[in-house]
Amino acid sequence: MRIPGLLFLLTITISVRSQDNIPVRSQLTAANVYYGYGAELTHTAKASLQKGTQEITIENISTSVDPNTIRISVPEDVVLLSYRFNTRATVLNQVNPAIKKTEDSVKQVQKQSSQLNNESLVVNDMLEKTTKLIETYTASPNKSLSTADLIRLLDFYTGKIQAYRSTLFSLQERKQELAELMAALQQRLYLLRQENNGNASKITGEMILQLVAQQSAAADFGITYFTRNAGWIPTYDMRVRSEDNSFRLVYKGSVTQTTGLDWKQVKLTLSTSNPNLGNTYPTLNPLFLQVYNPEIYKQMQGRAAAANMNTVQSLDEVVVSAYGIKATNEEKEEDDSDVGAYLTLSQNQLNTSFEINLPYDIPGDGKACNVAIRETPVQASYKHYAAPRVDKDAFLLAEVSNWEQLDLLPGDANIIVDNVYLGKSFIDPNTTNDTLNVSLGRDKRVAVKRVLVKEFSKARVRGDNKTETYTWEITVRNNKSKDAAMLLKDQVPVSRMKDVVVKLENDGDAEVNEELGILNWKISLKPGETKKFRFSYSVTYPKNQKITNLR
Repeated sequence: MRIPGLLFLLTITISVRSQDNIPVRSQLTAANVYYGYGAELTHTAKASLQKGTQEITIENISTSVDPNTIRISVPEDVVLLSYRFNTRATVLNQVNPAIKKTEDSVKQVQKQSSQLNNESLVVNDMLEKTTKLIETYTASPNKSLSTADLIRLLDFYTGKIQAYRSTLFSLQERKQELAELMAALQQRLYLLRQENNGNASKITGEMILQLVAQQSAAADFGITYFTRNAGWIPTYDMRVRSEDNSFRLVYKGSVTQTTGLDWKQVKLTLSTSNPNLGNTYPTLNPLFLQVYNPEIYKQMQGRAAAANMNTVQSLDEVVVSAYGIKATNEEKEEDDSDVGAYLTLSQNQLNTSFEINLPYDIPGDGKACNVAIRETPVQASYKHYAAPRVDKDAFLLAEVSNWEQLDLLPGDANIIVDNVYLGKSFIDPNTTNDTLNVSLGRDKRVAVKRVLVKEFSKARVRGDNKTETYTWEITVRNNKSKDAAMLLKDQVPVSRMKDVVVKLENDGDAEVNEELGILNWKISLKPGETKKFRFSYSVTYPKNQKITNLR
């Protein structure tokens, strides 16, 4: 088998074949589909060759071929002199001009989707590098830096992380909008072609080969190339049984393609790439004090409002109202088609590939085709998470250990408890932690309340300084019939200014991260049990200044 590259010509035109050209129809046999967008397609063809030089045209090729990726295999006794990719268009009369306009719109949306994917990769790379940089400074602080300089540096990079996460969220929303627009355009294109009674332009791809055969015989050909007009994204079902707290993860791939071909009985391989995207539950960042400046403060309020809106929108997707719901009937859990017996997992240094040894039919209309990859029982422990300063609800988390073995990618996940659909969450495996925290949503039966204790909060002036004291009380109640473990978080301000002093008067028996001002309580609640946590801090600053973020 040889793949010569003596000559390559690319033509996109309405062509007329010579009389000596032999047409041969190829069969699409395999598709290696990449995460996001892109696919490598493999065709086979058989032709009867005559001894000597001749030209054959292999038909049924995609209309969107990257010419630099074409690989052609021929028998040992055949020499491939040259090859070229060609598209043939048959233009009929009375074609609706709206069809061409819609086709152009489809191409534009595809281009925008590719740009967004590239931007997401760049931003995610910067987020990962910045996160590692913060971990490095926190684990091994530079002795040449003072504590104030270190906190200032951490504040700067924390702001960068917030900006990157906000950008990733915006890009994800834009990608979703483009996906919906693409589906609408594909539907409109289909209807326009139906209305046009099949008179729309029909474009087909073909490969024209010039060969020298040493003898007359039947010859087998193989053609492989890359196309951008296909891709897949992961989706998940998180199935939880409240009776025994079992957790099963159904891994699926949503495959779309507009390659100009309908894939018939194709061997499908789904290839992964590096994960990205963010979390679905709220996190706390240092609350730094600073001197009041009206103009700067207005700008900060605007940015904070936008960031909070993004957070609320992302969290509101999770609509779980309770955990441990019993099914109203005794039906068994729905069992998705498990192709695990037909799945071959192959890994290299760059990616993981799921090779499914089953034939698939995937139409070229751009509509998503959900492919079941595998269903895996997962060892998970459950706990609640609450940060009442940011969000008043408690979130139920599943902590998954040994998650690296699952080969996960960022993707939406359906939450199904006791065979009842309760909402959506998001799986983000882009973490360096030993355990993967998966948000199962809001649990309304664990109540959290945070109030300012006014009788212990006061302000006093002494000389040129003013001291304000704040006391907060957090009440947590377990209204469930089962024990509940919880990680409770709150925070105190952190000062970066020499003349502004923050003192933690009462830590409420919390674990304290003094540099970041984070308070952590790891608690356990019996059914019907209520616990209260009270902490206090004071801020001393020049009385002629106004300080923000005091509470």
